[in-house]
Formats: sequence, structure tokens, C-alpha cells
Amino acid sequence: MKNRRALFIVPPTGLFYRDDRCQVSLKGVSNAPRPPLDLAYMSAVLEENGIECRMRDYPVEDGTWQDVEEDIRNFAPSMLIIYTTITSIKEDLHVCEIAKEIDPGIITIAKGGDTTISPVERLEMCRDLDIAIIGEPELTLLEISQGRDLKDIKGICYRENGNIVKTHRRPFIEDLDSLPFPSRHLLDQSKYTRPDTGEIQTTIQSSRGCPSKCIYCLSRIVAGSDLRLRSPKNVVDELEHCVRDYNIRNFFFRADTFTWDKEWVITVCKEIMNRKLDIQWVANSRSNTVDDERLIWMKRAGCWLVSFGVESGNQYILDMTRKGITLDQSREALRLAKKYRLKTFVTFLIGMPWDTEETIMQTFDFAREIDSDFFEVILPYPFPGTIYYEIAKRDNLIVDGAYDHIYDHFNSVVRTYHLSADELTELKKKSFWYLYARPKYVKKIISQCNSPRAFKNYLSFGIDKMKAHFASTRV
Repeated sequence: MKNRRALFIVPPTGLFYRDDRCQVSLKGVSNAPRPPLDLAYMSAVLEENGIECRMRDYPVEDGTWQDVEEDIRNFAPSMLIIYTTITSIKEDLHVCEIAKEIDPGIITIAKGGDTTISPVERLEMCRDLDIAIIGEPELTLLEISQGRDLKDIKGICYRENGNIVKTHRRPFIEDLDSLPFPSRHLLDQSKYTRPDTGEIQTTIQSSRGCPSKCIYCLSRIVAGSDLRLRSPKNVVDELEHCVRDYNIRNFFFRADTFTWDKEWVITVCKEIMNRKLDIQWVANSRSNTVDDERLIWMKRAGCWLVSFGVESGNQYILDMTRKGITLDQSREALRLAKKYRLKTFVTFLIGMPWDTEETIMQTFDFAREIDSDFFEVILPYPFPGTIYYEIAKRDNLIVDGAYDHIYDHFNSVVRTYHLSADELTELKKKSFWYLYARPKYVKKIISQCNSPRAFKNYLSFGIDKMKAHFASTRV
């Protein structure tokens, strides 16, 4: 390797949640981008081993392709690591062409859920992409940076003598405490804020892997079905590090289900309280993994919002998608959260193969019934590698050109057995008036604004959502 420099970038192809399992465009969904945690973990490992790293998150910095070119020229990295998503991959990989024009010797590397699922296709898609990382990236990238023979590195796809070679997948990292804390110093933390107050917020990866079996989710594919938890001490050490070194006091716990292990959750909460950390935080949950004791401790330790994937208001749809929860469990979860004055964010997924207009309206009615503080209605995307993708492909439910453009979750790329893609798009639009624009809901949101800044942020988000709903057109 000619030098020991690595440039990590999020390409200027739009704001996304680029977590491997969550690859949602932020258009009309959120005004709170999250830091590129996977890049920050990889760079931390390289920095520990003496490699100079830089990181650019161009979408949040309003960066352009010209900025990308200038950064590559000025920093002259030996490795360029690109954070990709399935829906933006064609545009993301344009950076490889830029890099090779500047210096053909730069090693171009792509990392994303899509490179785990379809690594060969990614190299076929872009002749200037050298390596696609499969699975967890930290140790794989370290070995690449050390100059090891590529054929001996697990978890990659690369080119050799004109052929594409795929190595065996690397085992998952069992001891997550062994990883250094993400390199937050490489990012402008002020770009990542809490959506209501505008305060700086960062993401903490508390676990990896998910035992749930939802047919539409990438979690088990990219991170495995075994829950791998960081130790409570290690998690709270990172929280304390963020408070002390960055004055960050707002956090989002990145975990498929933060509340899965009751004893672990309570121990984390007690550790936060023992250290007297004055913080507020948000976590993902499932309707069947909360109870009084967990929520009491979470509230005491600074949790202010819990997110639930309720997905449908029809039990048959939940069963067919292997969600593993019941409507009554969701009712009870929302009741308990309200009991302890925790705000709730709920997602609903409309357009699975078995959905009809009736089941979707049942979902909308269920959303009204449980009355969460915040919610999102999402159209499904058939991620390759999932059972849902296999069903949709087998039964010709995916519309032509579904993977040819960046997907924003406002125009359906699938149909159901009963509804066309256009009908699903119209039902998505209907959800705005049926759920968001209700006077009762608008009044509820306004009542929650405890500052002029919060009111301004909520108003801005509402206007953006309305624009996104009604400016969307079929591509």
C-alpha cells in the first residue's frame, strides 16, 4: 500500500438511513439523519492500527460530486470506502469512477447491506469497484489495509485476472466489547440532531443480530439470528465518553430490539443512573418485549421515546409476515408506554402480498385506536435475500424498473395479490389525511411542543411530509 490513508464517504446521493437492515430514504420520513456508524466503527479500528482516516457525510453536509473529487485529490487516500444502500447503489458507485480517474491505484471498497446480499452483482455493476465487503466489516477492512492476500481474507468479493472471486463469509464478532468506540471525531456532530429539539444526538450500537423472523427484514441476513449484546458497562462507558468529550446528551440506541433481554436492559438503566448521567434517549422495541419493570427503569434512566414496529392492524397479515406479535400485545405495549409517560413512535407497513384495501384500512383504523405520539406508514421494498423478495419475485409482484432508481417509499414498487402498485401509492397518500391531518392529531402534536423551536421543527416536518406525499409521481 503506497500510503496509509483511508477516506470514508457517504456519497452525495441523498439522505438515507444507511444501516444494513434499515435503508429508508429520509424524504418525508424524518428530518434527523443518523451518523454513519458503520463507517465510524471501521475507521476507529484502522486508526487503532496507525492508519490516517478521514470521513465525509456528503448528504448532511450538502456536499457535491465536485467536493468528492476535491477531497480525493487533496487527501490522496490509498483506500476509499463507500457506504451504500440497495436503492441508491448505482448512483453511489459513481464515486469509484471519480477515484480511478484521479488515481487508478486507489483501492475502492463498498460496504452496505447490498454488498452482503449481492456482492458479485455489485462488482459486475461497476468496473471501477475493487472490493465488496460481505457481512461485518471491521476486521475485514483491517486485513485489507494490512495488505493481506485477498484470497486469504474472509468476507469479501474481489477481482482477480478478470474474474470475480468471492471468499467464505467471516464469522460474526462475538465479543462486541472488543471493538473500539466509533470515531466520532471524524464527523461534524452538529449535523446529527434530535428532530424535536434540534439538540445534538448520536447513535449507540448496543447489540447486533435479531432472533425475530419477519419475512421482509434484512436483520437476520446481515447480522445473524443470534442476539449479541455489548456488556452494560461497555455501553455506558460509551455514553459517558460522548457526554464528557462531546457534550452529547441525546442518544438513539441502534438495536433491532433494545428491550429483548430484560435483565440486560435493567442493568444498563441502573448503570446509567449509578453514574448520574444526565441524558435522554430513544430505543427500538417489540410489542411483546416490554412490561412494567422494563419501562419503569427505562423512564428513570432517561428514555423519553420507544419505537414499535406494529406493522399491521390485521392479525392475518401479521401472521403471514411472521411478525410474531398480536394486536392485543401492541395495544398493551402502547398502554404501558403511556402509563409511564413515554412517547411512542410506531411504524405500519402497507402493501404486503396478502394486503387488500380492507386490511390496509384496518391498519389505519388500528393506528387511530392505539394513538401513538408519532408514526410512519411505509410501503414495502422487496430486499433481495429476504423471504418477501422470493415471494414477490416468484409471484411477479415487483413492478418493472423497481431497482433502477432511488426509492423514496412514496411510490410503491410492488403490487399485492389484490392491489396494483398505483393503488398502494394512492393508499399511502390517503394515510396523510386519514391519520396525520386529523384535527385531533394535529392538536395533540401542538400540545407536545414545549418550546418555540420544537413547534418550528414539528411544523417544518409536517410541511415536508405533506409535500413528499403529494409531489411524488411514478418514475
